Amino acid sequence: MKFSLGRHLNIDLRYIFGSKWNVNAEDLQNYETVVSSAAKRVQRIRKTGKGPGGAAVLFSRLPYILDEDVLMTADERHRLERLDRIGKEQDVLISIGIGGSYLGNQAIFDIFYGPYWNMRSCEERNGYPQVFFAGQNADPTALMDLIRQLRREQRRLGRKLRVLLLMISKSGTTVEPMAAFYVLRKELSGFCELSFITITDRNTGKVHELAEREGWEQFAVPDGIGGRFSVFSQVGLVWGKLVGLDIKAFLDGAKFAEEQCRGKISDNPALMLAAVKFIAMKEYGVTAEVIMPYGAGLRALGWWYAQLLGESLGKKFDTHGNIIYNGRIPVACVGTTDMHSLTQEHQQGEKNKIVQFISVKDFPDKADFFCGDGHAGGMVDLGKLLNAAARSNREALAQEERMSCTIEIEKLTEFHIGALMYFFFLATAYEGAMADI
Repeated sequence: MKFSLGRHLNIDLRYIFGSKWNVNAEDLQNYETVVSSAAKRVQRIRKTGKGPGGAAVLFSRLPYILDEDVLMTADERHRLERLDRIGKEQDVLISIGIGGSYLGNQAIFDIFYGPYWNMRSCEERNGYPQVFFAGQNADPTALMDLIRQLRREQRRLGRKLRVLLLMISKSGTTVEPMAAFYVLRKELSGFCELSFITITDRNTGKVHELAEREGWEQFAVPDGIGGRFSVFSQVGLVWGKLVGLDIKAFLDGAKFAEEQCRGKISDNPALMLAAVKFIAMKEYGVTAEVIMPYGAGLRALGWWYAQLLGESLGKKFDTHGNIIYNGRIPVACVGTTDMHSLTQEHQQGEKNKIVQFISVKDFPDKADFFCGDGHAGGMVDLGKLLNAAARSNREALAQEERMSCTIEIEKLTEFHIGALMYFFFLATAYEGAMADI
């Protein structure tokens, strides 16, 4: 079974649905009421913005955040447009946050900017700043290494560094980012010109109070948006504007996925994917899910997805207070790297997992190498080799009757990554509704 969202996303469920050893049509029929009820529940969330118990659940408004006042005020939208210029006025941007205030931005940075961004000249970065992340771990060595690196950069330039501290904390009480913020502010003040932007609870909390007292620029984490869903909110958009991300294309991708995944299960791949995973968990002993994108720049996307899966579906209670211990263990891998370390267990270990592959059809770069023994062979593109490895991995798993699914994105653009990340939101929401959590 395959689905296509235009030419942008292809969802291949052949190795998780339709065979005698995995989820089949009879299973789907047996769960028809559960699946139908979940679809209606998510549709109610779309219409009302309310979840179980009346709590605000507004993730379905995220694709439209720049078009309406539900999640972002008109004033915030106006100030957001100024951030491109503000980003170019800085030498360095340090994004401070943990969990949902970190993982989405790190994933996007890795995909579109990469590990050598800070080694480029200012001109090669089109005027945008060097980018660092802090506050994602209570590790003093990592934090002091960052400070030492900035000191070296200051000496190289022969002047004070212009450093923007972007403080992202919904509550303002999480210890890791708050500690990193105070250390950085203290240690950098002697050799840097510091400026500050905060993204936190609207009108409440320690970070808001500090920003009000100091007169810093402020943006809000919207009500009704959990941290793991926040990459399409101010959390991701403010950071994105500061580094030159095409946030409109990113949101257009999310909008595309939202509007393509509203129908019945026969033409709704997010609902179908959620259903087969839920049935696999309930009927086939699946207790773990391996997320395995193919491409070095996609590794952090796996970390981001692991949080989405773990925090959204890992629940002790259902909505009625019954103990259910719902969820799957999320495991983030990356191909081809982890084919040389973890795939052995995936193929021959316990049959308790789903492997979810992510592939990119057309990579932006080409790199050819000679494959052969010197007498026979030919030039092979590394991108084609990468995708061939993904195909061989899932086929080898199927031969051992191991479940997997594949999501292929057409290419690496803001639109396609926005569509992919939002697609995962929907699949997770549908499955949460099936579990009644």
